[in-house]
Amino acid sequence: MTEIEQQKRIANYLAAFAHLLGGKPGRFTEFRDKVDIMLSGSAPNAFGLMQFASRVQPTGRPLLWVHQPAECPTVPQIGLVAQMEGGMHYIESCMLCLTGEDDRATLVPDGFNLGAYRFDHKLNLKHITEAPASTFEAADGDMVRAYKRLIAIQADQWERGDIFDLPHLARAA
Repeated sequence: MTEIEQQKRIANYLAAFAHLLGGKPGRFTEFRDKVDIMLSGSAPNAFGLMQFASRVQPTGRPLLWVHQPAECPTVPQIGLVAQMEGGMHYIESCMLCLTGEDDRATLVPDGFNLGAYRFDHKLNLKHITEAPASTFEAADGDMVRAYKRLIAIQADQWERGDIFDLPHLARAA
């Protein structure tokens, strides 16, 4: 695969990710303007996320760190840094959950005891005090639905030939 082809696939993936979190297609540019998103070769970790706090603090823009592990590339590991409720939130491991009636996925920290994070219709990140499920077993169907939806969105965009620009941090990673 050429570098150009690889960049197109990465941009397509990030646009699908933004669609899933934002609730509808055609908002990738708006999502990029409100959220920093980074596709990384390594899993999110506390030290890396803390380094990005210096970027998040002055802009107020949340940062999503997305890593696709080689052993299971369809299930991304997601880190989050966000300035909310008077403090900084650092989450190393979030999962995507999509309940049957939802138009957008929710980011749920893997402990299920830290609530959840969701983008509203204006793409502002909100903290929800209760996670949509309390355990992996209870969230399994919603997680599978989210990851299948992510794959379907990406495939549909690719088949249509949609072209997206890479976000700044995606290009830098």
